[in-house]
Amino acid sequence: MHVGHLVTMRRRRALAAALSALGLAAALEGAAALPAALEGAAALATALDGAAARAGAAPAGDASCAALGPAALRGRRIFHHGTLASGEPVEGRLGASGAALHGKAAACAGCHGRSGGGTSEGGVAAPPLTPERPFAADRAGGPYTAEALAAAVRDGRAPASRELHLVMPRYRLDRAHVDDLVAYLRCVGRDADPGVSPEALRLGAALPLTGRFAAAGAAARDVLAAAFAEVNAQGGVFRRRIELVVADSGDALDGAAATARLLDQRVFALVGSVWGGDAGATARLAADEVPLVGPLGSGLTASDPGDGVVFHLRPGLDTLARVAVAHLAGAPAPPGAEALLVVHPADPRGDAFLRAARAEAQRRGLPAPASLSFEPGRFDAAAAADAAARLRPRAVLLAGEGDELSRWLAASRPTAGPSPALYAPASLLPRDPASLRRAAAARLLLLHPGPLDDAERLGLRALSAFLDRSRVPPRHTAFQASAYAAARVLVEALKRAGAHVTRPALIAALEELRGFDPGPGPAITFGRNRRVGAYGASLAAVDPASSDVAPVSAWVEVVP
Repeated sequence: MHVGHLVTMRRRRALAAALSALGLAAALEGAAALPAALEGAAALATALDGAAARAGAAPAGDASCAALGPAALRGRRIFHHGTLASGEPVEGRLGASGAALHGKAAACAGCHGRSGGGTSEGGVAAPPLTPERPFAADRAGGPYTAEALAAAVRDGRAPASRELHLVMPRYRLDRAHVDDLVAYLRCVGRDADPGVSPEALRLGAALPLTGRFAAAGAAARDVLAAAFAEVNAQGGVFRRRIELVVADSGDALDGAAATARLLDQRVFALVGSVWGGDAGATARLAADEVPLVGPLGSGLTASDPGDGVVFHLRPGLDTLARVAVAHLAGAPAPPGAEALLVVHPADPRGDAFLRAARAEAQRRGLPAPASLSFEPGRFDAAAAADAAARLRPRAVLLAGEGDELSRWLAASRPTAGPSPALYAPASLLPRDPASLRRAAAARLLLLHPGPLDDAERLGLRALSAFLDRSRVPPRHTAFQASAYAAARVLVEALKRAGAHVTRPALIAALEELRGFDPGPGPAITFGRNRRVGAYGASLAAVDPASSDVAPVSAWVEVVP
């Protein structure tokens, strides 16, 4: 769910509870209470009109808003995120004894809008707080003091001790916090997000440029750079050129440290980065609402939600497990072979693979899968194959990140009766002749996180043409295809977000994408509650005669 929408819903639920407790629930449905609500909310805006007491109001649009000072930055966190500089959540209450609000649900932007332009929802309006309104020098009634503002924000009292309406929360803020908030309100709607200037938009990518995966990381980097250079040659996005900053993630495929360095360099958004769902990195992205579009490595990791700011273009490892079970459910079961065995690493992505398989089996009315876990990097293929032979499963689902599939194929032995089907991500199959022969003999079904049809072939041709005109040599095509798709999706969303681009506006534009063709890969559809662009996969197998990999199913869709 979009962060801003979630906050609004939380605040509306709290408001409804408070109104109901006071016998005023009808105020949300009709217009009877609207004048009072508007009066109370407008009183806050009136109180803000004279709140430049300590610093002297800067004229609207002052150039200092492009680089906020320390006080304004602290006020920005209060306004947008409902957090103090210490990291503690802002606390408020609706009315004298109404529902409590904490953190994001108490943020001013939840009612007054990201840019302070005001909102109206559920019959309740919040007035604008943009600088030209509260800081107008000729405001009727004269300026208010900072003390009056503090009384309005903390106690719900307008001048002459008039009680503000209960739609205006009463905040637990000391005078220093109120002053910080005032400092930011002088620039709300005119401050630019990090990485945004009138001339440029700075994006970041965490990629392995050294270590085992350096060649793949460099291939993805070159595609991203070429894609944005092509956009810049056409005039950029709303006349802003796109600048790409790449941080080396080395062998750390979760990208956490490299992501932190990029945020320290004040990039606006991340694109085509390696991503492992690190808790610290996730928290930092979510706190500042930094979108990450198209993390690389889909099919190797679970589709981590990333607290609503990570937008996956391809299905993750968990979705591949569900597709395998869905495909298996449509095939007849051999007599005496009902069980399903999931072989997976004992880590978060492997656990997600197992959970997804079990959830889909339950949904399809199949027996709960058995599991066999192994320590990452220490896969005993012979022991796993012996365990599978004793269980005699109907099928085996195998997850890993290295040579687990090759070792499984080498260790597996023929069994009496039909051998079990074997499902594994297509990325795990080496293309050497021996592995292909073993894959064909083992009835291996490859789970491919994209379509295998004419549309995909057209997408690959488009990628090939792009590489040719950009003079980027084709290599590590899976990484190049993912980077190309990520760049296309992000550029499309930036165009839809508008000239005054903000991170929340970009998130909202991404949520509005429906059936967008990114080139290679499945069509992308996001939504308020959807952060994976496609839920499904295609299946392929190795032809025993030719050793070619060929499709064996159309796109298999699963329910999100």
